[in-house]
Amino acid sequence: PVNETVEFFGFLGLTFLMFMAGLETRVDQIQHSAGKVSLMAFINGGIPAIAGFLVAQAYGYSLTASLIVAVIFVSSSIAIIIPSLKSAKLFKKDDGQLIVSAVVLEDVISLLLLGVVLQSFAPITNLPLPLYFALLITSVAAIKVFLPKISKAVLQKGFFQHKEHEDQLRFVIVLLMAVLLYFSALGVHPIVAAFLLGLVLSGAVTSDKLFTQLHTIGYGLFVPVFFFMIGTQMDFKIFSGSEDSLLFLLVIVLVSIGSKFFSGYLAGRLAKISKEHSVMFGVASTIQLTTSLAATQAAYSLGIIDITLLTSMVVLSIITAIFSPIILRLLGHS
Repeated sequence: PVNETVEFFGFLGLTFLMFMAGLETRVDQIQHSAGKVSLMAFINGGIPAIAGFLVAQAYGYSLTASLIVAVIFVSSSIAIIIPSLKSAKLFKKDDGQLIVSAVVLEDVISLLLLGVVLQSFAPITNLPLPLYFALLITSVAAIKVFLPKISKAVLQKGFFQHKEHEDQLRFVIVLLMAVLLYFSALGVHPIVAAFLLGLVLSGAVTSDKLFTQLHTIGYGLFVPVFFFMIGTQMDFKIFSGSEDSLLFLLVIVLVSIGSKFFSGYLAGRLAKISKEHSVMFGVASTIQLTTSLAATQAAYSLGIIDITLLTSMVVLSIITAIFSPIILRLLGHS
């Protein structure tokens, strides 16, 4: 019962984590300098994806597991990158906005790819794939068109009069549950559905108080349980008993950081960003946390990846989430 309770709250934490990740994402930023943003995202996501896929294949992992590693290597963590760029005094500059937009696009692409891989491995629906994708695209388009209008009418035009922020908070939570149920019935993995809903609502939730309430609920309650669940699943003994496992951990960390940094620098230079800011883009893109851990946990829960790969990805997230922001801050003040 205790394990089941932890897993349940861990799942809620994972879902809320992806909802907040989508909510903190501003898709409208991508519209500015779309050509440069697309080029940077393609290079900074494509090269690491190929590198991650080849590493997993070289260590004998299945095609599906290798694709999961590729998807994880595409992703990053916009929730950490934005504060890091602010501390490096780059966020408000044009190059900083290009970097943020490219990372946002990479996270969106990686979550959509994750949904495709998970649906191919463990389909939740019996619908034929062409019909499934047609319904998915139509549903996302419809939600993108109508949901922001409904949300703005409810959240911004005084629809609620009594205990306004509490009612708005309940409205967002009920909306989250309703959309999750709909996408689950359609066959979309809950973390992808939660991210898509957050993405749609990102322009509608403008109240700082409401956003703070959602942030407090998510990061103060559910998300810590998710990280606790991740921690209980890790097993460092696999590295002490096998040199091959330890070598695999080092390869995963070095290949991820190296490919992300190199591709980020290359993408920045090709997009006509200065050498200094290209280096900072390379460093920022190495950060792996929210999307990476969500994809890792989803794949592990389905039995796609093993404990060695799970632990390696968590170690990668810890290392990059700690050291990359520090390096960015030093570069910004140098």
